[in-house]
This record gives sequence, C-alpha cells and structure tokens, in this order.
Amino acid sequence: MKKITITLCLAIFAALPVAAGAQSTPTPQDKAAAFAKVDTDGDGAISLAEWTAAGRRERGFKMIDANSDGKVTPAELQAALAKYKRGN
Repeated sequence: MKKITITLCLAIFAALPVAAGAQSTPTPQDKAAAFAKVDTDGDGAISLAEWTAAGRRERGFKMIDANSDGKVTPAELQAALAKYKRGN
C-alpha cells in the first residue's frame, strides 16, 4: 500500500502530458514546471493546502514531507522518488 501511495503522490512528476513522439521521461524542466504549477504562491515549496488543492491526498504529503516542517520541497520529492525506485 505504501508503494502505491508514493506512486500516486509522485504523480506531480509522472503525470506530465507527453505528446506523440515526445520524450517519455520528464526532463528537469518538466519536473520544475509541474512543481511550480502546484506551488501556487511561488515560495519554492508546496504547502499542505497547495497539495490538497492539486487533488493530492494528505497522507501522501505527510509521507514525502521528510522533516515534518509542513512543506514539500523539490528535494523531498526527489528523495521520495529515489526511495520508491529502490523499492524501500
């Protein structure tokens, strides 16, 4: 269940639209643009309010917010993605 939740939460990166014939792996620019779309106040971090407004579940936010400061940073998202890819 935890892997499924992480996968859904990381949809910020994975659910980027891919045009026919386009690169199938999101580029760093795609990831930054997806993050910025959710970070509506532009402070460089995603708050719980921004997270849930983007249709994400609170549980996923809490799993990714590694230092429990109430913000998800790009580094925390990357760390969660790396952890998921390792299968931990």
